[in-house]
Amino acid sequence: LMKSFICNFKIEFRRNGIGSKLIDELEKVESLKAELEQKEEDLKKKIVELAQQKNIGVLFGSKKKCFIKQYDKIVYPEDKTQIIGVMKQKGIYDRFSMINYMRLNSAIIKGDIVQEIVDLIKKEKAFRVSLKDM
Repeated sequence: LMKSFICNFKIEFRRNGIGSKLIDELEKVESLKAELEQKEEDLKKKIVELAQQKNIGVLFGSKKKCFIKQYDKIVYPEDKTQIIGVMKQKGIYDRFSMINYMRLNSAIIKGDIVQEIVDLIKKEKAFRVSLKDM
């Protein structure tokens, strides 16, 4: 009987409690955020198209002005082995390489790093909140 009560309590807490309302609200906010981000992207595309048609770099709204500026975007190949090889050959790799913090963080957490590095960092508690379909 006690086990059944605990199980029923957990189900009730998950579906009807304040936790459930908070999770539902977060899901709603994430959904709205995704919709707004898509709408923002669509509006920016339309603004760029209009600016290109009119050959202008500034558009005016009732409260704001919008600057549209074309720039060169660098697109690297997915496999960067060849670029890295050339950079190493030319002696410029160290100038442009940087620490992979995700990989370093993982090594620190797993204890797969030299103690001298661990002595230089600080660990703090943090929380990650994510939603998944049930």
